[in-house]
Amino acid sequence: MHYWQVDVFAEQPLAGNGLAVFPDARGLSAAGMQALTRELRQFESIFLLPGEAPEAFDARVFTVEEELPFAGHPILGAAALLHHLHAPGSQARWQLQLREKRVSVTTQRQARGFYAEMDQGPAQFGERLSEEQALGFGEAFASERDSRYPARVVSTGLPYLLLPVTAAGLARARQQRDLDAELTRCGAAFVYLLDVDAREGRTWDPLGVVEDIATGSAAGPVAAYLVDQGLEQPDQSFALRQGRFLRRPSRLDVCVHSDGSVRVGGSVQLLAMSELLVASDSLG
Repeated sequence: MHYWQVDVFAEQPLAGNGLAVFPDARGLSAAGMQALTRELRQFESIFLLPGEAPEAFDARVFTVEEELPFAGHPILGAAALLHHLHAPGSQARWQLQLREKRVSVTTQRQARGFYAEMDQGPAQFGERLSEEQALGFGEAFASERDSRYPARVVSTGLPYLLLPVTAAGLARARQQRDLDAELTRCGAAFVYLLDVDAREGRTWDPLGVVEDIATGSAAGPVAAYLVDQGLEQPDQSFALRQGRFLRRPSRLDVCVHSDGSVRVGGSVQLLAMSELLVASDSLG
């Protein structure tokens, strides 16, 4: 069984968000997928299984802790690899069925790597936090709240608490405590700190142990939030930035269409292919 290392939201190799992609994971159990993700120590890994049509695949995404119902950069990275393996033309279209959501992805070859774009569907707006609640989350990150804009839960598959902070607050942010219980109360899975003026953000796992480099599942909610606030216009593409503080600069292209659907895209670089030397049925 082969797997690939790819960089997503990366305009050149060794940038963006790294990802392990297993293009044919038949024979692997969920426990095996989880064990391999822990072994590879990527923020996320994605495992593909052939679907009912040549362009359709079932997909399972794991962090080192759990399986996710939806994710961003794994979908884009997997689609780019599928293009490399199965589509000789310059453009292709894919359907990836995750645990709770089916996602359409278009891919195209570039002079270097691939460009992949997904339709995340319409954003769902959840709880708007009080300023007291927002300040509490800001303090949890030792950050500085930007009170010009509300803190709001928004989802296109994974619910993020979008917390506007100042540029200085973004730069010095460090998660100080476990936020699981507080996030559950407001209906969010993660906190995404956003410097609105710079269109730049940061996010961590709920325990604050690992910072994500570039978060495609948050990019859609951020795009919808900025349009809702009147800071960007529908049907106009713009870019979000992430990963600067981890020395992995990442560009996430986003657009909120007038029908409400949100598209997220970026460049993907294929970095390496590896071979799994142990039998898949021995992994659990």
